[in-house]
Amino acid sequence: MSLLDDVDALYEGCVMDPCRWTDQAFVDWTESVAASSTVDRQIATRLRRCLNAGRKLAAFWAAAETGSAPTEWRSRVDVALGVRAWRPQLELAQAMLESAPTEETFDRVAALFPVVTNQPFLDGIDYATWRDRR
Repeated sequence: MSLLDDVDALYEGCVMDPCRWTDQAFVDWTESVAASSTVDRQIATRLRRCLNAGRKLAAFWAAAETGSAPTEWRSRVDVALGVRAWRPQLELAQAMLESAPTEETFDRVAALFPVVTNQPFLDGIDYATWRDRR
């Protein structure tokens, strides 16, 4: 599982089962991520921002009336924080793409970029083109 998958799992858990996300659950998530990945300072900063967004998501949905809440977790993230939740994940993906480029990470950046900026990523070029230009 990549760090981006870990953040997706955090966000999904925070919006779908917010009462489970106690302070200890956030500590456990952080320790699990740290144990499974080598994290430099730049990546750690972005992970902390994602963690803070997760805390806000859990707090929002713990207090919300869920009767009319969207059933899809990404929609719940949008309702609670919108772009403010996706920006730290995009920054994490961009840092990962810069430090260890993979097609999977490129695709994640390309998917998150228009959500945050409302513009296509690099005018829609594909990974091979990007890699060749780099």
